[in-house]
Amino acid sequence: MVQRHYSLPSLKMLATFECAARRGSFKTAAAELNVTTSAISHQVKSLEQDLGVALFERGHRAVELTPEGRELMQALISSFASLSNVVVDIRARQEMPQVTIGVTTAVSTLLLTPLVTQFWRAHPDITVNQNVRDRPFMRPLQMDMVIEYATSKPKEDCVYLFGDELIPLCSPRFRECAPSNIEELAQSSLIHLEAVEKKWTNWAQWFEMLGYSGPISAGQKVNNYTIALQLAQDDAGVVLGWKRLSKPLLDDHKLVPFSHHSIEAPGAFYLLFKDGARKRPEMQVFSEWLLKQN
Repeated sequence: MVQRHYSLPSLKMLATFECAARRGSFKTAAAELNVTTSAISHQVKSLEQDLGVALFERGHRAVELTPEGRELMQALISSFASLSNVVVDIRARQEMPQVTIGVTTAVSTLLLTPLVTQFWRAHPDITVNQNVRDRPFMRPLQMDMVIEYATSKPKEDCVYLFGDELIPLCSPRFRECAPSNIEELAQSSLIHLEAVEKKWTNWAQWFEMLGYSGPISAGQKVNNYTIALQLAQDDAGVVLGWKRLSKPLLDDHKLVPFSHHSIEAPGAFYLLFKDGARKRPEMQVFSEWLLKQN
């Protein structure tokens, strides 16, 4: 027989004992639990045999707890109350209106998470869940909404969030070796993002849009934009920055422009809705609030 993880009698016996002790009567406990009085007596007797002590002193019309019974009852009151609070909280969360939104790691870290905190303060009755991934979201959408970058308006029900500007970013210390022209910029220590999603503009495309077709530094490669931003903050090189998305890092002077070169992003960020989800009241509240922040 597999040994139980906790050295406890069965929960059924403990719950029956708690009810009988609280009621002070096997008969009234039986009525509360919708069982027979003999069933209550059987469970209590089994518990006493398991523990090796008497828990009740049986009287003609009532029962009283023994010292061991009182000790066990106090422990159960505390434990059951704590368990009840957790269960009530879990049930309450399930009953609260919920919104699930899909985002990339960078969008979650730099944009959405701070906004969700603000939203919760204004609307504590609506729960916002995030599904974070750095690969394309499945179609049809499996969650309520998704923030997605696209070079053309998506086919799904969607609204425009914001456009962006692509600029080279680095740490304040790294900017001490800022380039004087685009050729020097191209030979700087570039941090290349090799994303699964090919819609994101890379260094080669960025230089091409600026009219530069010369050689580009191989630099170092990562497959996650958040990591690329962290490398830039750690003086490791220059990252191709999304100015609007990177605003928190720019405002805190953790990153600064490496040069004056910039282009308008060829795409924009959209808020996509799962089919039919936009009609739900909590979706309308959250999406309208989110649009006002941008």
